[in-house]
Amino acid sequence: MEQKPRGAVLSRRGFLKAAAATGAAGFAGASLTGIAASAAQAEPAASETLGFTYHNEHCLCNCMLQCTVRDGRLAMIQPRENEDKRFQNVCLKGISEVQNIYGDARIQRPMKRVGERGSGEFEAISWDEAFQMIAENFKAIQDKYGKEALWIQFSTEASQRFPPLLASVLGAQAGGLNGYDMGQGNGQIMAFSPWIGMFAQNTMWEWPEANVVILANTNLVETSLTWSRGMLDAQEAGTKFICLDPRFSPTAGKADQWVNLRAGTDPAFFLGMTKYILDEELFDREHVLAHTALPFLIDAETGACLADVVTGTDPETGEPVELKTFYMWDEATNAAVPHTAEGAVPALEGEFTVNGKRYVTQFTRLRKDMEPYTLEWTAETCDIPAELVTDVATQYAAGPSIIDNGVGGIDKFGNNDVAGHCYALIASLTGNYGKRGTGCGIYGYHVTPYEAALGAWPLPEGMAPAPSPQGFYDVVKGDAIHGAMFFGDIPTQKAANWNKTLEWLDSLDFVCLADIYHSSVTDFVDLVLPVCSKFECADSVGGIKCANAHILANLKVLDPLFESKSDFYIEKGIAEAMGLGDLFPADGEEYARALLTTDDPQMAGFTLEKLQEAGGALRLIGSEDLIAPEVGFTYGTASGRQEPYYEALLEFGQAFPAWEAPCEAYPENPLREKYPLQFNQARSRFRVHSAYSGAKWIQEVAEPHIELNPADAATRGLEDGDAVEVFNDRGSFRTVLRVNEAVRPESAFMVESTYRQYLDGTIMQSVSNDTLNPRGYALPFGPMIPYNDTLIEIKEVGE
Repeated sequence: MEQKPRGAVLSRRGFLKAAAATGAAGFAGASLTGIAASAAQAEPAASETLGFTYHNEHCLCNCMLQCTVRDGRLAMIQPRENEDKRFQNVCLKGISEVQNIYGDARIQRPMKRVGERGSGEFEAISWDEAFQMIAENFKAIQDKYGKEALWIQFSTEASQRFPPLLASVLGAQAGGLNGYDMGQGNGQIMAFSPWIGMFAQNTMWEWPEANVVILANTNLVETSLTWSRGMLDAQEAGTKFICLDPRFSPTAGKADQWVNLRAGTDPAFFLGMTKYILDEELFDREHVLAHTALPFLIDAETGACLADVVTGTDPETGEPVELKTFYMWDEATNAAVPHTAEGAVPALEGEFTVNGKRYVTQFTRLRKDMEPYTLEWTAETCDIPAELVTDVATQYAAGPSIIDNGVGGIDKFGNNDVAGHCYALIASLTGNYGKRGTGCGIYGYHVTPYEAALGAWPLPEGMAPAPSPQGFYDVVKGDAIHGAMFFGDIPTQKAANWNKTLEWLDSLDFVCLADIYHSSVTDFVDLVLPVCSKFECADSVGGIKCANAHILANLKVLDPLFESKSDFYIEKGIAEAMGLGDLFPADGEEYARALLTTDDPQMAGFTLEKLQEAGGALRLIGSEDLIAPEVGFTYGTASGRQEPYYEALLEFGQAFPAWEAPCEAYPENPLREKYPLQFNQARSRFRVHSAYSGAKWIQEVAEPHIELNPADAATRGLEDGDAVEVFNDRGSFRTVLRVNEAVRPESAFMVESTYRQYLDGTIMQSVSNDTLNPRGYALPFGPMIPYNDTLIEIKEVGE
């Protein structure tokens, strides 16, 4: 088949030519041609040294690396030896760093904008000039508008390993709630408090003790590649894996069963399962009565819980708290009694009169609320056979079972919290939470139960970032911020609807970007600073981290390439230009020693010298057993039980989870007449967000493209390899089409994020939905950006 033209893609050569006209020479270009190849093919007799570090914080530092340096260039990356082979990992992304850090997209030196924002016209300046420019602009903004008018935010792509200090020193805002990856967590947290953020409270090494693991929005084999061994080991032990995914992902291909449900309908699938379990009496009655709040009484009209409320004191914080005593109906005395009453025989179902008012049990309300979610309704809504619902429900209810939810898929739909609430409800109902082989939450990144408390660099009392009343998703819609500094490509990674974000950027008095690579936002800022990669340090150590039952050190592998500096020294340089440099550590070694100064017994005796001798990794003391202690049946909820009934969400109609369609990508939306395709973005094994976009090795096997089902491509007269435009009312971008039967009809799939120079100068977030669910503001982690709750159309470029 003949390859179709791709259109006029913005090239690095074109950028450099434009930059050269103004004297710019700050981005990597032709002078680096072949540098990675020569590094990898260094002469055998070349001088070799070994360096040790750990890799991408996007993956929560799963890989500890041994790096071979030949004649001053990174030549080979291998897993660092580890007695526990589960921690001896590396993936394609890590290996490709031997080419990626020398790639064409690398920023080499400080650059000041000389043309209009967006023109890409820059000139090289010195670090002293850059620091002075930042200091003058930061001071002017804070003097005029207040300290909180300055926004300083870090991404894991462009930061090293030391906790940031600059926002604290300047009293600037440092980023609020992030708006992604925690939607399902919003729906689970209230049932099982306390909750470890968005993570499960047990680990994947417990999976062999489960009969069934449901993978909900979890492409574990691809996006948590190094931990796919947990799935494969459990399968070998006899655990069955059921994958829920609209796309036939690599994980679906490895699972025992694939549920090809319509995108955005995960809550419907679990609601249908819940009704079937209730109708067929498959729930665990003994567990429900003993360990959940489902026997508690609620007002038959309002849904409010019957409870006594008094004010107490939190023993840890000393803060006042509400203490609640709930009531249930005691069949032994035929009266309402406190839920703590000993010897009571609670009624699970029924309507009762207490002080002249009608009350029902939560379980009675549950049966009524689940009535609409018949098998027929579920099958139609999810576009799957009804037999799939009954099959999965029966397997899950038999238990012990686990729900492993990821951070994509439904998390990027407007109804994300409803899905998480469903997991909490069905786990409580069937007894699949608390004992071995049960649980729910994210498992793919959280693989140990251990977390040591690092020390900190001391700052004067009261010195801290300004409170951030808004997440970045709302900041870009307002006018409270007048200056910003981003470490990494935050504007195109952490906000949707790029054209609105661009309007906000243009409204700012000053914008500075510190990044390793020429990412998509680079051309739209006033000042660009080159950041070291994770392999480069000015000192012997570039950071300290606790991850995966280890204390890890980012030890020097290379000196900083080109004129790059680590984010620590960029922060320190800005502080010095503002007369505040004395508040910072003198160097990386001093900062590392401060972080290792802690009373945590898991780190007793740990020093920088011992970390260096151990190749940058020390196992936490007492962390040998990776299977977490049994979760058990005592919780930090108001009743101390599992509480899947959320009284706080009564005003939203979500006390028990109720079906709520996606905000845009639902079948009946009239907008589908113009934009009939649901746009699905997800991670891949080849990139983490936009990171590695500039690595030629990655480009060879994974150039940016959008995928369509063959039927949808044929309807539009499109063929594999066509240059296409993806568009809706928000904007458009251009890319290459690939035809793939793994993609569900009436949808399109694309690996999330890449640099705009690989999309013909366009940005894929130009089309993404930025509508926020108002209920999100009442939830612990805030509203989530519905990136995948987006409708689009695709046509050939130039059509």
